[in-house]
Amino acid sequence: MKISIAMATYNGAEYLSKQLQSFIDQTRQPDELVISDDGSADSTMEIVEEFAKTAPFEVRCSRNEQNLGYAGNFNVALMRTTGDLVLLSDQDDVWFPDKISRLVELAENNPAQLVYMNDAALTDAELNEVGLTKLGQIHSAGLNDHYFVMGCCCAIRRELLDLCLPIPAGYKAHDKWIVRFADGVNARLICERVLQYYRRHGNNESHFIVNRLKKTTKWSWCKVLISSNWPPVSEAEELAGLQQKQLLLEGVERALGRDNGEYTVHLQAMESEIRAFLQMMERRREIRRKWLLSRLVASLTYWVDGGYRNARGLQSVVRDVLGDVFPGVSRY
Repeated sequence: MKISIAMATYNGAEYLSKQLQSFIDQTRQPDELVISDDGSADSTMEIVEEFAKTAPFEVRCSRNEQNLGYAGNFNVALMRTTGDLVLLSDQDDVWFPDKISRLVELAENNPAQLVYMNDAALTDAELNEVGLTKLGQIHSAGLNDHYFVMGCCCAIRRELLDLCLPIPAGYKAHDKWIVRFADGVNARLICERVLQYYRRHGNNESHFIVNRLKKTTKWSWCKVLISSNWPPVSEAEELAGLQQKQLLLEGVERALGRDNGEYTVHLQAMESEIRAFLQMMERRREIRRKWLLSRLVASLTYWVDGGYRNARGLQSVVRDVLGDVFPGVSRY
């Protein structure tokens, strides 16, 4: 089994060397490291070039002519890998020496799965542990493993990459794209073993509550839900969210054209689910354009008919009845 690491870099000089060294320290080293740099202005490229001179495995690095953003940068790296199993790497984490060997063992023992994920210990910027892990935080918040979407913890089989790549320009999160496909075809396996440090510092992209260095609780998650629902999302935010769904739908349609029949049923179910959601949102947007009494009747009728089953129930009904009460605010 050929092993690739896909790494995306951008102004990562402060932390990059330790992560690269952790690749050297692996008990099962990769066969190739593919790095895509998004136009770093610091010494990131110099560090990579020096590393490549002595690394005991192939290192290939490219630099984007224009900034592609987080997801676009990872897409470039992924597209250039050749391994049977591809591990995603951030530039500021540190892997434990047995990370690759453990994930390879997991893949060999579970060949029907397409994505394998390990847990990660949360640390501060200096790699000081705080006694928390990513999965532990998710479970403490009362959430299920569906919320474990963390690219730096993923190992991906080539079969899935052949189905879902490239990630379309405009899609915000490379890991969400990959995990969504893996879940859609029922082929994601989570290992609760901690196999790396997840360094938290001011430049990290994710601000999800379970990434905080303070223990998460069900109450803290409830407060996040309450605050995230008021004020409601703006019209622009809603349209942006729908665009993400549309891009995913197009990706699923493309995957169906590539599939040899092994995942067709699952991909068709994904397609139907996304189409149903988009149709529901179009209907709700039509309801909001009506006058108040008409909105009330239309919303309640749509609710009785089961139209809100893929939404947030009564909360969504109330939002649609209220319509655009406040200027520039829509009721998702």
